[in-house]
Amino acid sequence: MKLYANIKALREKLELSQEELARQVGYKDRTSIAKIEAGKIDIPQSKIYAFAKALHVSPEELMGLNNDSYYIDPEVAEYANKLKDNPDMRLLFDAAEDMSKDDIDFVVNLIEGLKKREGK
Repeated sequence: MKLYANIKALREKLELSQEELARQVGYKDRTSIAKIEAGKIDIPQSKIYAFAKALHVSPEELMGLNNDSYYIDPEVAEYANKLKDNPDMRLLFDAAEDMSKDDIDFVVNLIEGLKKREGK
């Protein structure tokens, strides 16, 4: 299930150990986190909310129920969603997972400047 893979990916992205995440969501040690990430045990709905909070995403994003889950930073996700409908910019956002909003904005402005210079 995508939920378990998302928990692991987000934990690693935030550079949290299994032990740190366990403490944040109310488990005694890392063993439960290891089992959850491996998909060996299910987690109750209340824990989904705790995981989402600890990993700085919405429960929907954590479960992979919307497209914003690709981006960790909600501001970047909102900005990317506005631009991804633009066919000229779509390729950029396929490669922008780890970029900040400022970095993405810089690249967008660069692309637009090049297009103007080339008369496109």
